[in-house]
Amino acid sequence: MASPPPVVEYAVFFVLAAILIFVVGEYLAWVFRDQANSDHRPPSYFSWFERLDRIFTPIEKGLYRLSGINPRREMTWKGYVKSVLVFNAFIWVLLFAVLMFQDILPMNFVGVASESWDLAFHTASSFTSNTNQQHYSGENLSVFTHTFGIGIAMFLTPATGLALMPAFARGFTNKEDPRLGNFYENVVKGLVRFLLPISFIIAVILMAEGSVQTILSGKLTVETFTMGIQNIRIGPHAGIEAIKMFGTNGGGINAANAATAFENPTPLSNLVLTLAMPIGTFSAIYAWGAWVGNRSHGVAIVTAFFVIYMALTGVAVVGETGANPGMAVTENGLSVDQAVGNMESKETRFGPTASAIWGLTTTSTTNGGVNSMHNSWSALGAFSLLFAFATNNVSNGVGTGLLNILMFVILTAFIGALMIGRRPQYLGKKLEWQEMRYVFVTILVLPILVLIPQAHAVVYQGAIDSMNNPGFRGFSEILYEFFSASANNGSGFEGLGDGTLYFNIVDGFQVLLARYVPITAQLAIAGYLANKKVSPESKGSLDTDTPAFIGLLIGVIIIVSALVFLPALVFGPIGELLSGGI
Repeated sequence: MASPPPVVEYAVFFVLAAILIFVVGEYLAWVFRDQANSDHRPPSYFSWFERLDRIFTPIEKGLYRLSGINPRREMTWKGYVKSVLVFNAFIWVLLFAVLMFQDILPMNFVGVASESWDLAFHTASSFTSNTNQQHYSGENLSVFTHTFGIGIAMFLTPATGLALMPAFARGFTNKEDPRLGNFYENVVKGLVRFLLPISFIIAVILMAEGSVQTILSGKLTVETFTMGIQNIRIGPHAGIEAIKMFGTNGGGINAANAATAFENPTPLSNLVLTLAMPIGTFSAIYAWGAWVGNRSHGVAIVTAFFVIYMALTGVAVVGETGANPGMAVTENGLSVDQAVGNMESKETRFGPTASAIWGLTTTSTTNGGVNSMHNSWSALGAFSLLFAFATNNVSNGVGTGLLNILMFVILTAFIGALMIGRRPQYLGKKLEWQEMRYVFVTILVLPILVLIPQAHAVVYQGAIDSMNNPGFRGFSEILYEFFSASANNGSGFEGLGDGTLYFNIVDGFQVLLARYVPITAQLAIAGYLANKKVSPESKGSLDTDTPAFIGLLIGVIIIVSALVFLPALVFGPIGELLSGGI
């Protein structure tokens, strides 16, 4: 059956995404309403949310008793940061130990070896920071490692991000109260009420479509069409794939990731998984408006970032449904048929449009999952991927994405107020130098972590030797690698031999700094704002839910991203595009 026209696929995807963002956003707002110190109540047609308390509350209380958590013990921003770091350090140690000793741990059905210390350092750092960048083939991990190492981290790290949101909301809902809630209570709620049930639904859909789910075997032995025997690695694909996509993780069991039928078997599963990526992130932006008592403001922020997301996705679709100049060759009377677009390294089950939408979705969130090989994309398509990184992943990741987005929102509110001669404030809280310095620190983390290593790598012979393409494309390979690590994304451009000591160490530190420096700064902002009085909105206040504010926000994001990263993009995809795309 022929695929529908690209514009139809594009329109259907974004309509479905918008509907689901509203539904899941209302649900997420309900989940954390008390923790955000909010008066939010869902609309009457979502009143059935309240009945879910009878299911979730006993589970949460049991976990509190088991782990010794006192949900009534509230924390200041410094205590919150300490809890985040201690909790994540525990995840890191667990992962590192499992990776170093997986050869002697149970459920190693095919006898995989342990990872080297530098690769284990990178992998543990990557998955602890919710980056999930892989310098190894997924087939080189045991079923035990995937299930009780990687799998556990895939739930706990996005739960960490979710736990930050209500704490930051308290910066605006509190009235001269420095307490931001309890980090561990928020982790439990995020797991029990959000990540686990929705991931379960996604996993059931995947299994119904044919995805594999087992922890009792590590391989499937089959007879090939040529009468040979092939051993195919299998494991808990459906479960891992569900949280991999919804939790903006990205690390797959197979090296080819979601381009394989075991992880992503059908066009329907591909649609479900693609939708899972933005739903968890954009729903948090919508929930923000509900928490602070201004749904229209949440809708305005969603609209601004949705416009950028849709525009970049449109660029990707145009780039990949057109011919790839690099494939326009004719030899011995044969030529490459590109009537349906650039199919190089794309799954025929999905085609270029679905692959382009997935690709921009994975780089518009901190999800590293891929269903096509990005290094085979056209120059225009590659530009869209890298510019999404330059905006810090547009909607970014689960939980942390909201906080990163609000840095641009606060900056826009600050600039907008100064432009009209008003005192800078946002949601009734004055914006002063204490908060703005941390806003600038957070925004500057990404360019510092990307551009300084990039400058070194392009002159360091060890990094140059890892490139498999010359010129502009080779520059893009390294740029993508450092964007992937520093934007906590994790996807790969491929073509780059990144499993070396150099990239393991550099990327390992990048993913940690990119995760925990912004979190610390953002919680500090919440702490300062929580201590302030709420100033009532007046006629002189800057409206943050108008088309003018949406336009200004989009402009600030594009200008800041372009000013910082345009020179690097010129040496990469833009240079390649202007030189003919080869």
